[in-house]
Amino acid sequence: MRFPKKRESNSLPLSDPQNNGVVPLQYHNSTTSLKKSQSIDSELRDKWTPKRILCERLVSVYRFLGLDKRAERVDNCGTSLEFVKVAAAAGGSPLGNESSSSSNDIFKLHSANFCRDRLCPMCSWRRSYKIFGQVSKIMNLIQNDYEFLFLTLTVPNVSGEELPDKLDSLQTGWRNFTRNKRFKFSVCGYFKALEITYNKKMDTFHPHYHVVIAVNKSYFKGFKYIQRNDWLYMWQCAMNDFSITQVDIRKARNKKTERIGADCSAYLASCVAEIAKYAVKSSDYLFDDIGLSRYVVSVLFRALSDRRLISFGGCFKKAFQALNLDDSENGDLIHLDGELRSDVALQIYRYGWSCGAYKLIEISHKADILADFDE
Repeated sequence: MRFPKKRESNSLPLSDPQNNGVVPLQYHNSTTSLKKSQSIDSELRDKWTPKRILCERLVSVYRFLGLDKRAERVDNCGTSLEFVKVAAAAGGSPLGNESSSSSNDIFKLHSANFCRDRLCPMCSWRRSYKIFGQVSKIMNLIQNDYEFLFLTLTVPNVSGEELPDKLDSLQTGWRNFTRNKRFKFSVCGYFKALEITYNKKMDTFHPHYHVVIAVNKSYFKGFKYIQRNDWLYMWQCAMNDFSITQVDIRKARNKKTERIGADCSAYLASCVAEIAKYAVKSSDYLFDDIGLSRYVVSVLFRALSDRRLISFGGCFKKAFQALNLDDSENGDLIHLDGELRSDVALQIYRYGWSCGAYKLIEISHKADILADFDE
């Protein structure tokens, strides 16, 4: 049996279920009790299955819009998953949570068929985990040298027809913003992510930037400090739009939440989770109203085409390069936590999507895994 060398994968923690939410096939290549795979079943039921169902809804929208090739790719996304059971000593997930299984083993997603479509709910979910992990690693690396600010830059809502041009002006505005003398003087680095939300009541789109900014430790006590109204004025000038009335700027840590060591790392990771999410949530374009879904998807598909939605600068970019991280948007959705060593792999659990559920197809033992890795 040949084990696929390069299919979609990533480390992911799996928690114990209260009941089995995945349909196992009756026959598989193992005498192992199915109870051993129930922690995977919980993860599939609670996280993977809802994303697969959303994929099917997007498929119908793409087909209506005449995007048949995209529909086909999304239709096959996440239909084949392989989890590897490894010894706990092999390491946990990049998401920071280990399996709560009664055994001390950890399950890692090792292979999957992802479509990489920008609006695919499954791939957007995976991509947001990747971005979250990368930004967390960078902040953990540089946190002893810098303080962090969370900045949100907004513009007035626009119609669907106006959205592409507004995204162009946002990118121009960001370039102007980073060239501002005060920004260059005070800011040591940044991570920037675009988010777009849809207002059903007003039928408008709200594009905005979430930014993590690194500043020197002396920032809050020296002349490099920038007040909130000054941030707003800088953004208004950069956008050449003085109808903008809101920016949000806050310190990542204050006296009540000050932490050191591992606690600090965990705290910073939790803070960046919201900022590092991907550009558009599926709840903003897949609705019960199929007609509305078709409209919003068509707008977002056109507006987001060929755009970079995140970027790193300054010390964030240097840390990104020092950590040798993969491209956050277009790179590998597989090995977020490094390649899996064959000597720590204990079993492989193969699942397939059929009739609205993930079904356990096969369990392979260590001897088969070693043979596959060696091929």
